Amino acid sequence: MELQKNLENDPVFSYLGGELLLLEKGLSKIRIPYKPELCRRGNVLNGGMIMTAIDFAGGLATLSVNDGIDQVTQELKVNFLEPMYKGPFEVTAKVIRKGRTAVVVEIDFVDSEGKLGAKGIGTWYIIRDKKVMKE
Repeated sequence: MELQKNLENDPVFSYLGGELLLLEKGLSKIRIPYKPELCRRGNVLNGGMIMTAIDFAGGLATLSVNDGIDQVTQELKVNFLEPMYKGPFEVTAKVIRKGRTAVVVEIDFVDSEGKLGAKGIGTWYIIRDKKVMKE
């Protein structure tokens, strides 16, 4: 419940129009709508918006297995496979390896017809000694 409230108050997640669909151990799924303000010329979703959604989904999947006190995205690689314009879009993230300090996650970004538009793989660093925040 607190996570949902934190997501609703997150300005970037709100800008995306994100909605949390599923969060269980090692797995997350979010939905984002098609909105003109998320598009580049040609009315297709901007790659940066796709990457941001992938980062959110991967971070949530990591959060579900995080036994530390915080986390940060350490590395994120995305292959853009198809132009995305048929929303809403679903982003599914699955933990494929959890270590003591790093979690590796595979993420799929699909359109409303199930077409794979982007594939991501990322590493999230588990922080055990201090929260990441501006003082």
